[in-house]
Amino acid sequence: MWGTYWEWNARLTSVLILFLMYLGLMALWRAVEDLSRAARAAAILTLVGAITLLIIKFSVDWWNTLHQPALVMRMGGPTLDRAFLIPLLVMAAGFSLLFITLHLAAMRNEILRRRVRSLQMMQASQRAA
Repeated sequence: MWGTYWEWNARLTSVLILFLMYLGLMALWRAVEDLSRAARAAAILTLVGAITLLIIKFSVDWWNTLHQPALVMRMGGPTLDRAFLIPLLVMAAGFSLLFITLHLAAMRNEILRRRVRSLQMMQASQRAA
């Protein structure tokens, strides 16, 4: 399998399907003029993509494929050596904190952007009156 251009592996194929769904989501969002209808259609497609994530996660357990089974998130506990497990968990926690920080900053920026827009609309309506 090594050195081949494409292998019809369960995980690789399901990730390809998810990627195509992501491209379709971007195209769907741009194609629909009404934002509320576009948001509803995009939300439905996103829920289908979430189901595809579960298929990707469990594909190595369901089918005997190229990828090895889970080493960390297992019923019997992790089988990964502690020399690899501890740095992996530390980095996962660090990236999670980074994600939360950036997400909160983005939410704050969106709130400020909406506040500025509402003030501009109020100012424009006062000028018109």
